[in-house]
Amino acid sequence: MSKNSFIISDESVNSYGYIVKTDGIDTTVFERNPVMLYMHERKTVVGRWENIRKEGNKMLADAVFDESTELGRTVKAQVENGFLRSASIGVDIIEDTVINGVKTITKCSLFEVSIVDIPANQNALKLYRKGNRKRLTLGTAQKVEDLHSEIITLLGLSDDVSDEDIIAEIQTLLNVPDEASIEVENAVKAGFVESKDKGNFLTMARISPQTFRSFVSREKEKRKKAVLAAVDAAFFNRRIGCTQKELFARVGNEMGLETLSLLLGSMPKVLKISEILSKDRQGWTLTDYRKYAPDELRKNPKLYAELIDKENSIVGGGNGGKQTLDYLRKHNPEYLREHPEEYEKLLSNI
Repeated sequence: MSKNSFIISDESVNSYGYIVKTDGIDTTVFERNPVMLYMHERKTVVGRWENIRKEGNKMLADAVFDESTELGRTVKAQVENGFLRSASIGVDIIEDTVINGVKTITKCSLFEVSIVDIPANQNALKLYRKGNRKRLTLGTAQKVEDLHSEIITLLGLSDDVSDEDIIAEIQTLLNVPDEASIEVENAVKAGFVESKDKGNFLTMARISPQTFRSFVSREKEKRKKAVLAAVDAAFFNRRIGCTQKELFARVGNEMGLETLSLLLGSMPKVLKISEILSKDRQGWTLTDYRKYAPDELRKNPKLYAELIDKENSIVGGGNGGKQTLDYLRKHNPEYLREHPEEYEKLLSNI
């Protein structure tokens, strides 16, 4: 095995604006296992360092290459042929200060030494902060700076924004539901997705938004067809009039087929002529009497008062006279059928 001597550090200003004092570099830990890395990558051991020494303000070491590996042989050849001529150290910073306006590392522990393609004291020196071992290289620093600028641009913040403000803005955004969550939640509320399946559909919406939206679109079309069929059937069975079809179709499309079916099923049929002429008035409402037998109301004040009290009681629902859509659906669907404008008003307040 052949040896090559390298200057692994001197006291020139490195790319970060630091000076590393040679007499402050402790090599004790490193000399226990002086492996040689390639480009500061721990997986690329290409040899070891020997004869680590300090000469004035310089630190030197001899490289011994591991020729049992292909990378070791390749790096050795590039060194001996003059293509790789630089080494770079990694240190744990223990103490630093400012001397003559220059940041100076006065005490550190040597951590590793690598063969690199860029001169160590210009832009290949790696630094590790004591207890944090965050690796800093010129390339890494530039990537961090580029990422910092890109984040500022994406967030729409000013160039002089502080890191604290950037973090605060990101935290705010993290608390805002993403588009997929909003779309799935709306689909659950609309009845297109069951609550128990919410997680699966959320995954679908995030991985393939178009697939999820296509699913919702198909469900909407299926609902429209089912609602139209239900409304037509209700009209055919004389439960709603022609002018009410559009209103009930809207109810079905917005609130679901189940709600529409319950509402239509609770509505009485419109009276036939034969039923109007019949003497049997059981089940007639005040509106029925007003439409088909007004004379009977005029001749029977007691009946009129009873019907008025009944309608007021049902419409009020025992809630201080305040009408609620849920109550009217359950207890007085006739009122909703006969007053579509009031039904639409209550529906718009949901």
